Amino acid sequence: MSKKNIRSIRSGLFVATAAVLSSYNYAVMAEEAEETTLETISIVAHKLTELEVANNSGALGNRSVMDTPFSVDVISLEDMEIRQVNTLDSLFSREASVSVDGSAYSTFGDTIRVRGLPLDYTNSFKINGMSVNNFGGELPYEAFQQVTLLKGATGFMYGMAAPGGTVNYVTKKPVNDLLSVDFGLRSDSVLSGHIDAGTRFGRDDAYGVRVNLVKENGNTYLDNGKIDRETAALAFDAHLSDSLYWTVDLMYSDRLTENSWTVMDNYMDSSEPIPETVSGTRSIGIDGTFDRYKTLLAITSLNWDINENWTARLEYDYSKNETRWVKTLAELQNSDGDVAVAIYDQYFDISFSQLQGVINGEFETGFLKHQIVMGVAYQEATTYRNDPNRRVIWGYGMDNLYDPVAVPTYTSTLEETLTEAWVDKQSSAFISDTLKFAEKWEFLVGIRANKIEYTPSEYWSSYFDVYKDTAVSPTAALMFKPADRTTFYASYVEAFEGSTSVVSETYANANELLPPLKSKQYEFGVKSAGNGWTVTGALFRIERGAEIVTADNYLVQDGITIYQGAELSSAVEITKDLSLYGDVMLLDTEYKKTNTGIEGNDVAGTPKMQASLQANYVVEAISGLTLNFGGKYHGKTVLDSANNWDLPSYTIFYAGASYSTLVGGKQVTFIATMDNVFDKKYWAVGDSYGALRIGEPMSMAFKTKIAF
Repeated sequence: MSKKNIRSIRSGLFVATAAVLSSYNYAVMAEEAEETTLETISIVAHKLTELEVANNSGALGNRSVMDTPFSVDVISLEDMEIRQVNTLDSLFSREASVSVDGSAYSTFGDTIRVRGLPLDYTNSFKINGMSVNNFGGELPYEAFQQVTLLKGATGFMYGMAAPGGTVNYVTKKPVNDLLSVDFGLRSDSVLSGHIDAGTRFGRDDAYGVRVNLVKENGNTYLDNGKIDRETAALAFDAHLSDSLYWTVDLMYSDRLTENSWTVMDNYMDSSEPIPETVSGTRSIGIDGTFDRYKTLLAITSLNWDINENWTARLEYDYSKNETRWVKTLAELQNSDGDVAVAIYDQYFDISFSQLQGVINGEFETGFLKHQIVMGVAYQEATTYRNDPNRRVIWGYGMDNLYDPVAVPTYTSTLEETLTEAWVDKQSSAFISDTLKFAEKWEFLVGIRANKIEYTPSEYWSSYFDVYKDTAVSPTAALMFKPADRTTFYASYVEAFEGSTSVVSETYANANELLPPLKSKQYEFGVKSAGNGWTVTGALFRIERGAEIVTADNYLVQDGITIYQGAELSSAVEITKDLSLYGDVMLLDTEYKKTNTGIEGNDVAGTPKMQASLQANYVVEAISGLTLNFGGKYHGKTVLDSANNWDLPSYTIFYAGASYSTLVGGKQVTFIATMDNVFDKKYWAVGDSYGALRIGEPMSMAFKTKIAF
């Protein structure tokens, strides 16, 4: 075991011991205090009521998960707290349909793949249903009370976006008389503090405000890795009248990681096997490299209850991302672990805004009951870059996975002069109608018309011309409800991804702009809940245009990719103290209609199977103590489109505990979590084009939360 892990365990044991002693010392005080109901945090309890949760489904309006004819996962605040979520990887570590192309301290920002399909940074992530540019990958999870994953093609619901799905973050809302403080320690020696405060005021508590402040700093478990992060979030709402409701959300985040983890592009000969795994603390980041993402976000919404059947909503968001990085580009050369490293030195800004108006209403025509959602939306993103001043230094040095080489430290002297690079505009109009034509039957039909325009600046016009296009995304779904808490559905949706990002520096056709990709999705599913149990299942097929890497390293579009499979999840109370949640995905993928030798191959970066099982146990003998444990199985995953390499399957186990007690009449909660309990070494997919990354090591986190 490495010295870093030993130090981490030693620090963790110290904090855990202190927590236990504190609990013991205040036990008498807790018993003598006025009888109070202690909050028991459960990672499974929310899954038992998930189908009843309201879900922002874009052009479908606000519906419960039960009434949404697509697969939906909801992650609650309680779930995020007890698992001490701090990255996309930890956020979705229990979701079988999700794979993460990154890690806790990734370079290039994390993103995820859902059903094997990658999400994009610019259209796949929402906050309160509004688009945000999430190039850094990570958002401040302390500011959110819920995260919803809508799986599959969501083009009709949210406009042009990658067909893997949409992640919607819901900000914390103002509540009365709230004040909590927590302090945390995470492997290796990352310290954090968080304040969450809220109140309501005015006549009949018409106004509300909530503030979240976060600071995190320290040495990560990576070799020479560091993180420095701070967040400030403000939520405000006002009941201006009985029918008019106004909300404002402001958020600022500054996240800096140094000597960041990176993925490795695969440059091995096809005859060579994948190298042996290495410790998850191993970093191939060059000293002097860093990733810094500053994000400013403002969202406001005005909601009007026109009458008992009709409502209207006007909403606007603005965000600005300032990105500055000195990255390590890595190329795995052979099975001996030789890695060629390069430097990518750049900074750029993105300003993003969106305006949307939506009207919801209900009416009847004869025996038909209609639920209408209609609206218009416009969004514009302006990217500023320091081209042609950015630097890519190929051949900077050679490293080795097993025998680290002292690559020279890099010091940036890049001139910081930003100019406008391009403007990306999208506009759309949409309408949907849910018709209830019998007691147990509903039919949904909708259509969204999209227009995109991509305009390069004078400098970038030498690479590509102005790009304009239109697309129509229809959807249809039939729902059958034999009982109040059971829904069977069949749905169809088409989606367009809009213009893709400019092809990156790692390909021979760098800076080329690729046209939109079209996708079609067919899904059949069931959602049902009973007394102490829920079950959801879906069969799906997604047909998407293919992006492949040619033998001469060009990123091109050719043919289609097929993703088809099955999902099943269930939560159940075994006893009043023991609950289980299980999730499984089976996936079959294929390249079709291509003009290359990959016809019929499995799609790169896709697993055959993933599954998770977790348990939550309330220890009756010790009031306030809850244990959780489980694991996630990652099936064999094809690494590249030529199917030369498969990454072996692996299982990651995790465990955690929370203990709540009264200290001086205040509720105090101690939370401890451990990921990758057995310090499993593994390879994981780095992206959808054949890159791989080192799996994360065992890590621990401890937190003390005090509610005043």
